[in-house]
Parts: sequence; C-alpha cells; structure tokens
Amino acid sequence: MRPLSPYAPIQKYLLDLKNGAKPESAAEDLFTALCKDVLGFEPTRQVGVREGFVDFMLPEPMGDPLPLELKPLFQYDQSADRVWHNDANPKQHLNQVKKYLRDHEYLILTDLRTAWLFCARDFFFDDKPFAALPFADFLARCRETRSVLDTLRRMEDTAERPELEQQFFEDLKVWFQEFGKIEWSPPDQAAESIILLINKLIFARTLEDFGLVPYRYTQDAYSRHTRDWQAKGAHRIVPKFLDQFEEFFDEYYNTEIFSARVWERLDKNPANLQRFCDKLNFVLGINTWDQTFSARGIVHYNYRRIDEEVFGKSYEMFLAASRKDEGIYYTPAGITGPMAEALVHSLAVRFVDEICDAVGSQKCDFPRAERLMARFLEIRVADTTCGSGGFLIKVLRAFWRQYQRIDAASAWVQKILKPDNGELYLAELPPNVEAALAFRRRWNFDNKRKLIAFVAEHHINTAISNPIARSVATLMFCRAIIPLCAGDVHFQKLTGSTCAFPDFGRILGAATPILFSGNRSRYQPMRTCQR
Repeated sequence: MRPLSPYAPIQKYLLDLKNGAKPESAAEDLFTALCKDVLGFEPTRQVGVREGFVDFMLPEPMGDPLPLELKPLFQYDQSADRVWHNDANPKQHLNQVKKYLRDHEYLILTDLRTAWLFCARDFFFDDKPFAALPFADFLARCRETRSVLDTLRRMEDTAERPELEQQFFEDLKVWFQEFGKIEWSPPDQAAESIILLINKLIFARTLEDFGLVPYRYTQDAYSRHTRDWQAKGAHRIVPKFLDQFEEFFDEYYNTEIFSARVWERLDKNPANLQRFCDKLNFVLGINTWDQTFSARGIVHYNYRRIDEEVFGKSYEMFLAASRKDEGIYYTPAGITGPMAEALVHSLAVRFVDEICDAVGSQKCDFPRAERLMARFLEIRVADTTCGSGGFLIKVLRAFWRQYQRIDAASAWVQKILKPDNGELYLAELPPNVEAALAFRRRWNFDNKRKLIAFVAEHHINTAISNPIARSVATLMFCRAIIPLCAGDVHFQKLTGSTCAFPDFGRILGAATPILFSGNRSRYQPMRTCQR
C-alpha cells in the first residue's frame, strides 16, 4: 500500500488498518497524535461518565474537560487491498449525545473528516448540532485560540439565531406566569418579587456561561438540596437551596439583586412551598432533559448572546404589556449606539488625545497628564429616563474605549519591565518609568475590574427608584460589564473584600427603602468593598 501522506501518524493509521486493527482503536491513535502535534496536549482516553465511557476528554485550562466522541472514518478491505470510508451520521448517535450532554455543556462528535458541535442548551430542543465544519478547520481554530472551549463558545455565539429575541420574550412571559401561580408576601408586590427571582437566576446563569462560576452551579445546587431534603418536604428544600444560592452570589458578586432574599417574600404555606419547587423546576428547565416542552427554561439560553438589545427590549415589552401600557419605550440600538458614540466622542476625545500624547514614551509629561485626567473625570453623562439602561450601557462602552486608548498609550512601560527576552538590566528605575508606573497605578490601568468600576462610577448616572426597573437595570449593567473584565471577576479571584462590580448606588442613585413583611428594608446598604 503506497504512502498517502508524509505525516507519520497517518501512515501508521493506514498500516494499523491493513494489519487488522480495530478501526476505532486506529482512529484513536491518530486523534491522539493530532492533539499532541497540532494542539499541544494529550487527551485522556475512555473516561467514565454517568452512563458508560466517552472516547476522549480534552483538557481545558479555563474550565472542565470537554468530551469528544470519535467515530471511525476508514475501514480496510483485505480482499481488494484498499481502504474505504463511511462518513459518520450524527443522527445515528443522538442517544450517545444526549447521555453526555446531561452533565456537560458541550460535546464534539467527529469522524476526523467532519466535526459536529453540540451544546446542552439547544440539543434537547433541536436534536441537532449548533455547528458542523471540516475537522481540519476545527483543529485550526482551536490552534488559533489556544483553547477548545473558547473555540466552541465563539462558534456558538456566532451561530445564526434569528428567532432569539422573540423566543426569549415569549419564554420570559411563561416564566413570569408560572411564578405568578405562587403565593407571595405581600401579594401586591408579587410582580416585583417574581422579576427579582428571575433576575437572580439569569445573573447566576450569565456567570456560568462566561465560565466565572462552575457550569451547572445553580442546577446542581438545587438538585442536591432536593435529593438531600426531599424526605422532609419542600419546607426544608426551599430555604436550604435559597440560602446557599443567594449567599454564594451575594458574597462573591454583591449587588442589589441579592440584597433582598426570596425566602422572606414567599408565603410559607407547605402547599405553596411545594408549588414553588415545582415551578422552579419548570422555569429553570431542570426537568426538560428527557422531555419536550414548548418553552425553554432559564438554563437553556446562552446568556453570552442575550445582550442588552434582546434583554432590554424583552423586559421593556414585557413590563409594558403587564401594565397594559400603550407603546414600547425601548429605543433601538440603531439609534442609541451612534448617539452614545457621538456624544462621548464630542465630550472626551480632545482630552484623551492630549492625555495620550502626554503619557507616550516620547514626552512622559505625567504632571500634565494628571491635570488632564482630572478634567476628563468631570465629564458625566446622565439619562433621567433610562428604562433598562440600554443607552447608558453604550455610553459606558464608549468611555471604556477611550480609557483603552490611554492604556495603550502608556503601555510602553510594561515592555520595559517585561521585555520579550525576559531580561531586565536596570539597577534602578528611571524617573520616567517610575512616573509611568505611578500613573497607571493611580488610574487602575493594570486592573480591568477596578478600571471598569471607576469608569462606570465617574462617567454615567441616572436615578431609578422603581424596584423592578432598578433590579432590571442592575442586572443589565452587570451583564454588560462582565465581558469587559471577565478574567478578573472569576469567583476564585474575588478574595477577601474584593468587589466584583461598581457601586450601583453611585450609578443608579440611592435606592429608596420600601418596607415589607418582617419590617426589613428591601435594599440593604452596600457592603464596603475593596476595589
């Protein structure tokens, strides 16, 4: 048999087939070689999962290992002394896919010719992959991003979903209606309590989808408490779950969303608590893994894709409909985006241009840069009728881009401290380097989490007293901030009193305390955080 490739593992693969090796084993050897040579890691073979074994687990530095199921593409025909191929058909392996996706966010199915990519959020509704591409292209993308997980996320985030906005709006209505069948205390604040609960769950799922807390954290916590306390009844399951869930996210990501506790707003009637368990199951989507429903649960959305346009428009349409208001108050991104960019450009660019000039390596005029920064800091954009905050979020991003220009202009000092060859010969730092470091330290350019909080607190402002609107706006701002500093707000990096998000009291105005049963303020003072 003539060599068909200069790549030694392919030659070995064909030779193994000719010598009678199982097609599956020969393919596994080739795949392992490709991972080593192309991606720089060795996958783990035959890993035990809930039911059986998955062919491979791919290591992922920023998350859990990713399952990959490999199907043989070629077989050897001894009578004709030739290999023949039979492309895999993903429809024939749906049961396997379902089995692995019960516990994992993604699954890769491949025959080394084609890669089919599955995600738990969509598969249990669509029974199909969210993307398919040549396996070689998939390897190339993984090599470029240096992360299989990042490649999967990018491909999922760019997959066409024209119905996403309407689907999310319709499901939001279903979630509200289902929670509306629960008895809340006091009853006249039921709508506020329901929106608060939904926002908490979406906030948690957003952090999961960005890899900032463990995947399935919310589902697993609820399932664990249900399993542990089911014999005692819902009156034990509900407070145990809510206490852990809310305490975890309040401790690490303290926002006004978690300052009011759901347990204090529930009617404690045993039948009502059982109803709460049932509705939470349904709204989360925990029980839909083996069933088909018309509505998706909260866990079945990719919240990296639910941006402020989809989220804000859905909420404002929903709230307007629930109040029977006429019209929709949401202003489309095609208007607010250019408005925000033009506004910030007109106010800030002349300062930023001068600051960039002053902090550059050619001038190093840091006293002048400090004076300009102080003047730049006086610019604040307010929106007194901000709705869900869509316009101010775009303003925040526009300011952020201006700060990134200053960051880039002063980044020359980092190259001096960390040269490409890794060797630094300076016995002591020159004055211009010391000044540059002090400037970057003072204005938080070496810490994105601190910088975005600083930008938000100093440049945007509104005043929202309505509890529902305030809860939605807080969630919207958190979701907008996460992508800008995701690496710095992983829960394991939020040690001590480190605060993940800005002080929303400075952005949204002081919350107006409204008393409810238990005589406790609905909005507690923000804990002091070390930025």
